[in-house]
Amino acid sequence: MKARFIPVLLIVAMDGTLSRAQNSTVAHEAVPAPRAVNTNIPYADAEPILNTLRQDLLPSDLRGKTATERASEWPGWVARRDAQIRERLTRGDEDSILNFLLFGTTFTTLPRATERDLESLAGRPAEAAVVFKGRIDDFAVGVASPGSNERLQFAREVIQVKGIDPGSKAGAAQMRTYLAEGLTRVSAEIASYNRAIVSANLLSDPRAGLVDRLTIFRERGLSADTSIFVDHAIEQALEAVKARGLLGPDQVRRVAIIGPGLDFTNKHEGYDFYPQQTIQPFAVIDSLIRLGLATPGDLRTTALDLSSRVNQHLGAARRRATDGGPYVVELPRNSDQAWTPPLVTYWERFGDRIGEEVKAVPVPPDAGRVHLRAVSVGPEIVLSIAPVDLNIVLQRLEPSAGGFDLIIATDVLIYYDIFEQSLALANIAKMLRPGGLFLTNNPVFELPATPMSQIGYTDVIYMKLPEIGESGDRIVWFRRE
Repeated sequence: MKARFIPVLLIVAMDGTLSRAQNSTVAHEAVPAPRAVNTNIPYADAEPILNTLRQDLLPSDLRGKTATERASEWPGWVARRDAQIRERLTRGDEDSILNFLLFGTTFTTLPRATERDLESLAGRPAEAAVVFKGRIDDFAVGVASPGSNERLQFAREVIQVKGIDPGSKAGAAQMRTYLAEGLTRVSAEIASYNRAIVSANLLSDPRAGLVDRLTIFRERGLSADTSIFVDHAIEQALEAVKARGLLGPDQVRRVAIIGPGLDFTNKHEGYDFYPQQTIQPFAVIDSLIRLGLATPGDLRTTALDLSSRVNQHLGAARRRATDGGPYVVELPRNSDQAWTPPLVTYWERFGDRIGEEVKAVPVPPDAGRVHLRAVSVGPEIVLSIAPVDLNIVLQRLEPSAGGFDLIIATDVLIYYDIFEQSLALANIAKMLRPGGLFLTNNPVFELPATPMSQIGYTDVIYMKLPEIGESGDRIVWFRRE
């Protein structure tokens, strides 16, 4: 498998206002969400997984138990684990504001952090406060007086939860210490994950090494970051799937996207000078229509996310669309990165099947060499997307219309251990119609008890990174039996 780029910092999605929705007096009827029941995975579906996996891959509180004991404890375990997983969203908030600190452009005139800066951060964590002192100072001033900047407002909320008053003199000093300590923590995590990756590759037991690689972020705060990179890979995979005859013309009518994400700020393809936005639901719809696999009026997309911020963002978009408001997606391209020609082509035509190109927001001079285009997505498309709160590890929808034709989950399963990934795959299988497809860029173990089989994959290269090599993804195709 080709190397896949993993961002150094991964962020949890923040909710935000809809991107510059235009005023309109035209009302549109909201497309109702598919009628479905959100249920926890029953013990009967988990038991084959518990019986198949090695004991060391099971949760410690489920090891060494009889089937009767596990069945009795299962509902309580699911409830506790669901709460623990959702707590990881809160833990990820700190990584979000640290990403913002390193790569934001709206609160400072200093340049964004570079690869060299990040190397120094990972290699010499004690120097983090010195290397980024200027950004920390500017960030502290911005958080103390955030004005209408929604990202600074969120950072202020996160910092206040820590008992710090950003507006006071003492609080400002506390905040600077808190931020420096956060960068030091992150640098230690970077070094730890780098060591883990190297160790996994060198282990004499290839299977053990694979487990570590496939679950490398299982202890991290959950991230809902997003970009068009993986959406380009999904389109390439869908094109290959179509060529194999696995999906035919207009055959996709119901799609589920697990963890659609929000664009807050990240070091490679995210910026902070445009409103927060979701990308993947629109990207998938655009690709399906372009490839002739779906018809706009017949396609319904369900966004499954356990983040209230993601769900609230999509809910706000639907409400504005009922009044005729479009959804504007801003598409940055960092000109300093060596994007492959297919990725550039994808960026240039993104949205041409679901909207029209409009004037993008101005690019700040300190943002670097950035090309920006914007697409205004029509309200009919926005209203075809319905958000649903769901923890894919422990929950599934019981659809009333025979199941989804296609389910997509990118950069989601890598945040869970093997047992949790297996539970998620069992839930996904239950939500798919027979013959339906599941696409993911996180390979997972196939267990005999789960009626899903890998039938192919697509490798896609995005760009070449100094000292890392090719950055890309492998999109794995699974089919429900």
